Amino acid sequence: MSTGPTDWVSGERVFGPPGGTLDVDWLVPAVLDEVPSATPDDARAALVRAWAAGREPGTSPASASPDALDRRAAAVVREAVTQYLR
Repeated sequence: MSTGPTDWVSGERVFGPPGGTLDVDWLVPAVLDEVPSATPDDARAALVRAWAAGREPGTSPASASPDALDRRAAAVVREAVTQYLR
């Protein structure tokens, strides 16, 4: 059973990646764990950017960003999608 926001096993809040939807609020704690200086709103915005980058052709991947928040958000989204697809 899920014990926290970084337990992606259930995948209940990621639907049909990469074309589906994502509940970014579910992933905010995983971003804030690694970037505690960020606000929840900053984390949400970074997660939205990371999700969009994975869905829009020609968009620069957030994982290549020099910003730690964007890199962490990209990693969290990537992990959530990977767990969903298992």
